[in-house]
Parts: sequence; C-alpha cells; structure tokens
Amino acid sequence: MKIKVVLGLMSMLLISTILSLQTASAKDVLINEMNSNPFDKGSIVSGEWKDSAPSGSTSTSTWKTAWNYDNTRDYDISTEYYIAGDYAAQLDLGILKIAHIRDDVTNWIAKGVFIKDGTTWKKIATTTTNKHIWRLAYKADKTYTLYKDGIVLQSGTVNELPKSQSFNIENIVNNSSVLLNYVRITDNISNAPLAPTNVTAVAKDNSALLSWDNSDTATSYTVSRSVYQDGPFEEVAKNIKELTYSDASVTAGNTYYYNVKAVSESGVSVASNTVSVMFEAPRIPVLDVVIAPEKVTIGDTFTADIALKNVQNIYAEDFTINYDPKLVEYVGYDEVTGYKVYNENKDAIGNLRFIIASKGKEFAIKNDTVIVKLKFKAIAAGSAKVDALKARIADTDKEFDLEVQNVLEDTVLIEKPRFLDVDRSGQYTLLDLSLDAYYFGMASTETNRDIHDADQTEDSQINDDDLIYIVNQIIKNTEYTPNK
Repeated sequence: MKIKVVLGLMSMLLISTILSLQTASAKDVLINEMNSNPFDKGSIVSGEWKDSAPSGSTSTSTWKTAWNYDNTRDYDISTEYYIAGDYAAQLDLGILKIAHIRDDVTNWIAKGVFIKDGTTWKKIATTTTNKHIWRLAYKADKTYTLYKDGIVLQSGTVNELPKSQSFNIENIVNNSSVLLNYVRITDNISNAPLAPTNVTAVAKDNSALLSWDNSDTATSYTVSRSVYQDGPFEEVAKNIKELTYSDASVTAGNTYYYNVKAVSESGVSVASNTVSVMFEAPRIPVLDVVIAPEKVTIGDTFTADIALKNVQNIYAEDFTINYDPKLVEYVGYDEVTGYKVYNENKDAIGNLRFIIASKGKEFAIKNDTVIVKLKFKAIAAGSAKVDALKARIADTDKEFDLEVQNVLEDTVLIEKPRFLDVDRSGQYTLLDLSLDAYYFGMASTETNRDIHDADQTEDSQINDDDLIYIVNQIIKNTEYTPNK
C-alpha cells in the first residue's frame, strides 16, 4: 500500500480558504510541506516524504513532538492522503487518524477515520483507496466536523476532550510504501458557512439547471464550472441569491462539471460535491441503406434494409430509392412490424417511392429503426448500388426534408459464376441462349454437363433466370456481330 499526498488545485483552494479566514490572533501550529524529513525513517523524494516496507514486513515511522495541543482552543487539521494499494497503512496525527487495511487482513489495524474522544479513538467514517483530502475541525466545545474532498462527511460531538499535550505524528505501512506531501494544523476554525449540500444538475432547454440546499449562514452563492471532472474550475456566476442557477453558455457534445460555494461576511465555504451534465451532440436524421452481404452471385436474392436513424418521435416517411436495373431486379418488399407501406411506386429506370407510417404511438421511431426491407435479385455482374435519393419525415408537429448528404447508399458486388458461356466458346452468343432454351425446365443434372454449362445461375434448374442472364451477357458482348 502507498500513502501519497499530492498538492493539487483542490488542496490549494482548501488551504488558501483556511488561511485567508484566520483572525489576527490565529496561529499556525504546524505547517510542513515535507521539504525536509521530519520522521526518524524514510527520505524526501521529489518534495514528498517516502517510507516503504518490503513484502511481509511492517515499518513504523515517528515524527516526534510534532505539535502541541491545547484543549482550550479550536483546531483545523488538514492533509491529503493517497492510498495507492489495498493492503495496510495508517496515519496518526494525534487527534485525527486515517487507517486502511485490506478486508481479508485481520489483527493489524482498525479500518476507518477516527478522532480522539478523551483517551480513546472514536470511529466516525470509513476509508477508501485513492487520493482524498481530509480536514477535521475539532473545537474546544467538543464539536467536530470531518470533511472529505471539501464535502462535509460527518459532524458530531465527543464525550471528552484529550488532555493538553504534545502529539507525535506516526505512520505505519505494511507490505507497500507510502508518500506524504504535507501536514497543516492551525488553532483557529473558520466561521465561513458550510458548503451547500444536495447539489444537482440537469440538462434543460439547452442549459444546465443547478439546484442545492440552503447553507444556514450564507448570503450568496458562487457557481464554478469545468470540462474536467477534477478541474480546474472557473467561476461562471457570483452573488447568486437563489438556490438555483441556469447556465446557458453550454455547447452540445460536451460534459460540464459544476460545484457551488456558499458565501457570507465571514468567508467562503469549501466547494460542494461535484455534479455533471452531459449535452449530447446534435442528432442529424439519416435515412440509411444497409445491404448485409458484401458479395452475391448472379441469380442470388438479397435484402436492402431501409433504416431511419438519429430521430425522435417520427411517425411518417416519404422517400425515393434508386437501383440499377441492368444489374439487379426489384423483387418486392417485406414490411416491418409496426410500420405499414401505404404507397409503393416504381418505374422502368430503377426508381422506387415509398410512403410509410407507424401503426400507433408505441411505434414512434426514437432509435435506429428499420422501416422496410427491399428485396432484389442479382441479374448481371458488377457493383450494384441501392441509393436513397431523397426523404421527408414527420413527427406530430412538423415535417421536414433530410439533407441530401444524409440520405445514404450501399453497394453489393455481384459476381458471375465460375464458368463462362454455355457452350464454353469464350463469349456469349445466340447459340448459348438456344442451348438453354433447349434445356429449359430441366434439372442441371439432366443436361450434358460434359460439354455445356447450362445452369448459369447455379440454382440447379434451367429456367428464366439462366436465359435472362445469357441475354444480358449477349447484349454486353461487343464482339457479337449484331452488336457491332
């Protein structure tokens, strides 16, 4: 396990708040940035105190007579504590003790955050791994407040104050290493208001709407924002008198992080819990064409799914699809449950127009949805494109056209069979058509396969598909005399 304290932005905000709110009589009891080694073990590495214990061993390091406690005064104790591993470590600051141990390890140390109650330790919170800023306000009237990362974690009272005395600071580590960056103790408690609680944030009308609970002595509030969870945060609004704030200076596609501070004549609170709001990028409606197979063979049928994407509550669609009739034949369509084709128009040059509507509000299109399945048959070799040319869609308030770049297309590669023409002459002529006309209606096994490839579409039957394919190949044959 490692204990590491890193002086980051949050710790600077916390400490600067504490120091700026001290009265003239306030006293820095202990301010140590670990520029030199105060312990009887370990060493300073890159501005941090480090000690380690090899696997299976324990190291105890003591900072003797680190600070003097007077039980007639109030104290503010703060440190940043980093638990990198999950074995065992303990930092004892005299009045505040932070201890962590892996759950399956027993009889070593107690696990939790403890404060002194007379001569005994009182557990007031649990610990977790990772970096946290701990702060304890411990008062002579026996009240205390524990903060974790600037947020009030626990408040209460102790039965008895410890006797005035000098405290050592002790660190114990087992099976790992620890890092400590600073320890700060002052004998004055800020009268600044407590941080606002129950801070929430939601996206509404292209704004971030924040709300929070009242902090008793606050006269106003300050809201800060960041695009990173751990900051840095910048103030976006000050002197807020209400318990809500709306931030309209947001951009779609970003996530924003917020905290709130309470302000009074006595000072500024630490930051509240951090909340976040995500603003989705604009959803651009798309009519997509999706052909599942990348390749088909002449004679195969395939489906082109027509899908509407990136929309909300769409109930009706009017669109036009184009295909190449020289390469594919339009066979028909299959409806999708909940969406009915109320109109289908087709022409000889490969244009299809569909008007489709949902069958009830439960079939409002809110996600990527296939609304119809178009069926085609491959009739000639080549790259066949099924292209959405234009589309109009409607919700219950308005109708609008999709941008031309948002009506899409897909292609499929149509391959010819592994053989060439029927009589294997090397080019398609009327003789090939005549041979298949002779074999028409036969199974491929009934043809003379030693000299003829009559089953041009490889569907085990000699039928119109074969003859259509042969005619198309004849027309394409530039060496065929009637084509010259």
